[in-house]
Amino acid sequence: LKARVVFRFSVALRPSHSFAPARPLGADAGSTAGHTAFRGSRQIPPVRAAMGALGAACYFLSCCGCCGCLHFWTPVLLKFGELILWFCLEVVDCLIGICSCPLHTVLRSFSLCAAREPVANRKTLVIVGGNFGGLAALHEVAHEPGLRVILIDQREYFEYTPGVLRLFCDPTLFLTMAQNSPSGDHEFMVGTVTHVGERRVTVSRASGDVEEVEFDYLVLATGADYRQPITPTPSDCTLTARSSTWCKEAARVKAANTVLILGGGAVGSELAAEIACHFPSKRVTIVDALPHLVPLFPKATIQHVERWLVDKGVELVLGQKIDRSDDRSCTMADGRVIEADLIYVCFGMRCNSQCVAEGELSKSLGPRKEVRVNEFLQLNGQPRVFAIGDVMAHPSGEIKQAYYAEMNGLAAGRNVLRHMRGQALLKYPDDIAGAPIMPLVYIVSLGRYDGSLGFNSVVINGPIAALMKWFIEWTKMRQMERRPVGQLVWHLCDAVTFFLSRYLMQPRAKGSD
Repeated sequence: LKARVVFRFSVALRPSHSFAPARPLGADAGSTAGHTAFRGSRQIPPVRAAMGALGAACYFLSCCGCCGCLHFWTPVLLKFGELILWFCLEVVDCLIGICSCPLHTVLRSFSLCAAREPVANRKTLVIVGGNFGGLAALHEVAHEPGLRVILIDQREYFEYTPGVLRLFCDPTLFLTMAQNSPSGDHEFMVGTVTHVGERRVTVSRASGDVEEVEFDYLVLATGADYRQPITPTPSDCTLTARSSTWCKEAARVKAANTVLILGGGAVGSELAAEIACHFPSKRVTIVDALPHLVPLFPKATIQHVERWLVDKGVELVLGQKIDRSDDRSCTMADGRVIEADLIYVCFGMRCNSQCVAEGELSKSLGPRKEVRVNEFLQLNGQPRVFAIGDVMAHPSGEIKQAYYAEMNGLAAGRNVLRHMRGQALLKYPDDIAGAPIMPLVYIVSLGRYDGSLGFNSVVINGPIAALMKWFIEWTKMRQMERRPVGQLVWHLCDAVTFFLSRYLMQPRAKGSD
């Protein structure tokens, strides 16, 4: 274990040009890390000392970002900050686990007893889709004894989608961003829902079998198709298959000399940044019909993203429409032809609503095949059917992000329980955020050591955003594992986010900067 801790520090102290994406996510050092790191400082509590070191690192990191000393110190301090955060979070996780273990055992025994008792009016909830929104809904209803919950997904694992763009360049990080779907009192089916009716869904299993599952309540969290490999194919149903897909895609990126990215939104900009950061010698081009990149975010983020990419040698072809494209070239409306070894299309998100289009609820679909819902996230005329995340269109018109998908799932899960009990349903987002608009929360990653962090009108550009990206990814994965530290951090983060957004930093209306 001591050797592993020394290895962590040696990785953090390498020069930036030899840096490989480190993995401070694991729990392989445990308490030995704390003993080694703070030997000789026994008068200071380890967590307090760690937080002090982290604060100093963040301050110095900000100074480096301001003065331009980014070549060496930014990677070093980022890895040091990640290491300190990792240690503090692991200590907190262990302490909470030890303290809550007896209580968890008691609650678990009560839950098992309740599950064994025959419930005359036990209802069945089917959740279709096991990523952010679907798992958030699952966690809300997990301990309801009067509800039988069935989770259906076409893959047997959860993948942290906001971080997968880094896998185009470093597929070895896959297992830090994916894990088997969480177990619990619910039932789990691996298969594809091909038909949604008013009271049943049809599931096609990988074995070729077809099953019909009846429900009393349904939550559709099927997401959207962001094109392969960002969106897994049906054949990527296991962790092994998915890992193999990322290895093959990374090999294609490594072999290409020129890369063309069509679309300058968050996905296209982050993908270009990852390639430019990992492979500085490659020629990367972004093409978009709009005059600026990441147009849905504030001006400070737009300017930082464009400036960073230009500084890295990325060519920006903006404000020009695309006439046609194929696997090797793109022809602009003015006749210009841009050729590349590898082309990625990062626009044209398509809602995964085929199962609804083929069923009895097809009238709920909009012009883009999105599932239209009311303010309670219900399909019109279907009070027991809810839709959340990228597949649905809500009257608020919020942008599509994992954070909002989770909030959708939280609201849908609570509304299922309230409908069962005959209570008034929660209005989204008013009764979740305490305001008619959800807070704008985002991080645009720019390679391994930079980014843009935004909270409503506040924007923080630079390495701090990269550190926060790691923190969010690590704690979110632990939350999906139902580990104490992940649940605690995100309960606090959600509460603080809503408080700040409601009273101190209100979100701006659409169209304002």
